[in-house]
Order: sequence, then structure tokens, then C-alpha cells
Amino acid sequence: IFKIEIMTLTFFFYTKDKREFIKLNHKYPSKILYPYHIGTLLKFLRAKILIITTGPDDFSPFPIPAKRSVLNIWHGMPIKKVGYETHDSSVLNGFDKVIDYFSVSSEFDGAIIQNAFNLDISKIFISGLLKNDYIKLDNSKILEKYSFLEGRKVILYAPTFRENGMKILMLDELFEVEKLNKLLEKHDAYFLYRNHLKSNEAKSLGGNTRIISIPLKEYSNSQHLLYYSDILITDYSGIYFDFLLMNRPIIFYNYDFDEYNQKRGFLFNYAENTPGYKVQTSDQVIEAIDSYLRSPEIHEKERLKIKNKFHKFDDAKACERTYELIKQLL
Repeated sequence: IFKIEIMTLTFFFYTKDKREFIKLNHKYPSKILYPYHIGTLLKFLRAKILIITTGPDDFSPFPIPAKRSVLNIWHGMPIKKVGYETHDSSVLNGFDKVIDYFSVSSEFDGAIIQNAFNLDISKIFISGLLKNDYIKLDNSKILEKYSFLEGRKVILYAPTFRENGMKILMLDELFEVEKLNKLLEKHDAYFLYRNHLKSNEAKSLGGNTRIISIPLKEYSNSQHLLYYSDILITDYSGIYFDFLLMNRPIIFYNYDFDEYNQKRGFLFNYAENTPGYKVQTSDQVIEAIDSYLRSPEIHEKERLKIKNKFHKFDDAKACERTYELIKQLL
């Protein structure tokens, strides 16, 4: 969310969050764009390329001007239904006509996105997701606050959000905290809980110093956490696709699978594309953690197979490929 000059290119970043704008503008004066400033409108109208991560609403209240190249670098590979696959595709409102290029990670991923957003095949850009470059780059900044991450075993629990009407369980309902804490002490490990942007199942876990909540608002970039995580626990979150690049164990805690499948649904066969233990109870998830801490190579072949299916590249050069595309569009 700041201006960067690369060769002859100038980039501006735009935020609709007033608190973020105030904070970042203080750090990077005159470099942050906020919608309700006349200067923002002028820069927006002069821009040759617009880059979004979700949809045209990223730039609301401004409509996307005609004769602009629009690149969607996307925010994560989907596992659950998105776009025209959902019950509320009306929100797309001509999305397919606005987008010129849509970043994906593989041919398989591209086919899903093409169908979900009704895109022409020529708009699918197989680059890898830019955010995943950071998984293999320097992530040491996070150690300034969480120095214990270095040199110890780390289990990251990162669930997805639940739709309205779906039951949300608190963290101490999902995990038998005393058993989990004993297991962590046994392996000198830490358990990190990262709530989804739209939910917060955490409760006070006083006295359990090895179970730590890391709020999304503190560290919005989960790639820093993935870098230091030895095991990922998730349910139906696409974060596991990112973690496949690390080739480390994944536990799928799908305690409400039937309800989730009925109310949200999946884009592909869940069982066939989730390489790792599938568990439904606290005891099962603790057993799975213990198993992977002792033998992280379990399910390694399955992980590599699915990684190669969903990732064409494993070189941390998605940003470079995207930069080359941008130069071609100018």
C-alpha cells in the first residue's frame, strides 16, 4: 500500500479502509490513495493498468473506466464454490467483461477459475499467485514479536469462515486444551491459532502458554506464518494450497463436513485433493499432530502429487512473470 518505482513504472496502492489509510499515509506521506480525495480520482483516471485481488469492487466507489487493462492477481486458490458456482452470482455484475487477465497457479486451477467466472481461456494467466513468492523469501520480520517460532516445532491452525446459520465452535470446543498442551510440552512445540477475517472462534486460554492466538489484524500476511509452520491444521480453507509449496504435513479437521458441503459445496472432490489426515474429533486431531511431529514424511508422496496438480511453478517468481505481463500491456 505504497508507491514503488521500478524502471519507468510507477505503482500506487489504494485502500478503502480509513484507519489503514491514516496509518499508512503517516508512514508513506502522499503515497497512499483513499477514495474520497480528488487526487485519487485524477490518478485513477490516468492509470493505464488496474490491479485487483478480488473484483471490480476493490476500487469502489469508482467504476472501472473503459480502455483500461485490468489484472486480477487473486487472493487465494479456491476449494469451495465461488463466482457463478455460488447461490449469489448476481454480485459479479459483468465481472467477466471487465477482467483482461486473471492470475492462476496451474492449468487445473485455471480451468476452475475460467468456469467459475465465465472467462475466455485467453484471459487465464498462469503465473502462480504473487503472495506465494513470500513463502520462500525472507520472513524473519515476524520473529521480532514471535521469536519462539525459530528453532521449535510450530502447528498452525487456520480455519475458514462459516456462513450465516452454520454452527461456530469455540477453540476450546474444538480442541481438548489440556491434552493438546501436554502434547506440545512433550515435543517442545507451539500451537498458533489464526482466525479467518470473517470469524473468531478463539476464547481466553489463560495458563496455556504454548497455545497462542495470532490475530489476522496483526499479521495479515499468512505466508510469514506458513514459513515457520511445521504442520498446518485447516478445514476447507484454500490456505492449504499455499502450504503445499512447503511440502509439510497438513491435517484436515472437517468436523462439520456434511453441513459445509450442503450449504457451501466444493469445486472438486474434497477427499481426492486433500493430502493428509482427515479428522473429526479432538482426540483424532491430537493423534494426527503427534504422528506428524514424529514422522513428517507421512503422506509426502500424496502432497507432492497434489502440489504438482495445483502449482505449475515452484520458483517464487510469480511477481517477475506478472511484471513482464505489465510491461507488455503498457
